[in-house]
Amino acid sequence: MTLRAQLSALALFLALPGAAPAHPHVFIDAGFELVFDEDGRLEAVRIEWAYDDFYSLMLIEENGLDADGDGIPEQAALDAYAGGDVDWAAGFPGDFTIEKDGAALALDGPVAHEARFEDGRYVTSHVRPLAEPLDPTGGRVVARAYDPTYFVAYDVPGEPAVIGRDDCALRRDRADREAAEQAYGEELAAIDMTADPFEEIDLPDIGVLFADAFVLTCAASS
Repeated sequence: MTLRAQLSALALFLALPGAAPAHPHVFIDAGFELVFDEDGRLEAVRIEWAYDDFYSLMLIEENGLDADGDGIPEQAALDAYAGGDVDWAAGFPGDFTIEKDGAALALDGPVAHEARFEDGRYVTSHVRPLAEPLDPTGGRVVARAYDPTYFVAYDVPGEPAVIGRDDCALRRDRADREAAEQAYGEELAAIDMTADPFEEIDLPDIGVLFADAFVLTCAASS
């Protein structure tokens, strides 16, 4: 079982007695760039994650990234481990979606991994190519960074960028967090508290309720 899976099972076990408002256990500041090709099609998204201090420490200790124990992981170790946090072999979905007119677009697995240690936080980046480049005009294109189970809370503190086109922009539609908290509490209250906390439990896509939506608009093709 991966570190993330172990923590997720424990988090669900701890959350059940209260069935209280949403309480994620990993916090990530996310940033992203939508990348367009020379034909003006959306071809990839570059994603950056800055993990919270506590989870950064766990990742560093669990993976032996600070060999001399001085509290600062060696860059060579970070380079060698870069990409390990996405854990595609275990079925990790990527916690990022792009939709057009409500239909999810297929994203390929992550490439171009980088990692660094900055201000006490483990910071990684990767690129997700679209399976098929997308003409963004003629439909509603929405990007979101979120974990469907809300075990990880993603915040996007900065403004995402558009690379390769000057006539495209992203508008942030903020999530209704009060409504999301209520819905999450209701879902937790419905879980069987006598069940094995380490047994996999299917939860609805509750995390999307907490996620800001970034709506892409581009000038119509001539």
